[in-house]
Amino acid sequence: MKICFYPGCSFASSAGYKESTEAVCAKLGIELCEITDWNCCGATVSFGENTIRALSLSSRHFAIAQSMGFSEIVTGCNACYATLRKAVDVLQNDADLFDRTKHVLEQIGITLAAVPTIRHLFEIISCAMPSAAIESYKDVPIAAYYGCQLTRPHQDLDRGDHPTVLETFLEKIGFTATSHSAKTSCCGASHAVIHTNECRVLTQRILREMEGKGAKAVTTICPLCQFNLDQNQSKGVGTNLPVTYFTQLAGLSLGISPKELGMNKFLVTAEKVWTRP
Repeated sequence: MKICFYPGCSFASSAGYKESTEAVCAKLGIELCEITDWNCCGATVSFGENTIRALSLSSRHFAIAQSMGFSEIVTGCNACYATLRKAVDVLQNDADLFDRTKHVLEQIGITLAAVPTIRHLFEIISCAMPSAAIESYKDVPIAAYYGCQLTRPHQDLDRGDHPTVLETFLEKIGFTATSHSAKTSCCGASHAVIHTNECRVLTQRILREMEGKGAKAVTTICPLCQFNLDQNQSKGVGTNLPVTYFTQLAGLSLGISPKELGMNKFLVTAEKVWTRP
């Protein structure tokens, strides 16, 4: 199975997301065909700054994916997913903006004929993963953390206010999902860089809620969510929960080594997750 993959700016520098994605996809027979010469999608802030510029940043990838023979683009970042989805919606529903965006791209020799379907990497891997053959991790309660962008405003993956697909995935691959109320609470996203103290309060609430409900670790699907929850625990928020990617837990279920999955890169060690009898 080949997928047209848009990595986004934080994929390669995240704590094992790239390593675990590549290892799991290789194990599942999924070929990642990276968009050639990709650029930043502009993230969610770009539309507030300049609509045409934001559309052009995303649409350049649409045209390249089309030239590669793909009608779908897959990304593993919630911000990239939300941004590309928004660009698709705007271009499909506003003929004038579509024409203006096409004109911008034509100035750099790129032709945009149509818009693709945007999918999240979680969709692809969760469908391809087999059910766990062993129950070595059943005694490891994991808190699922979706972040605030995956199901908002689109709710095609799951309900926006109370999604459950990640918990279902955890149970499928042999872990126990912990019930808690912070799974779609915002971690502060990029604001954590410039409003550190304010956003630390947000992550503290999330982590304390998870730990208070019995979680021994967290799993997420977004690089910025992982970074914020992991690094803030080194600042004395009072919790000690390793923050993993769903791909890393999938890899453990498939028998891939923690090192190959990049699980040695966390600030809060995840040894208690992977060291099983």
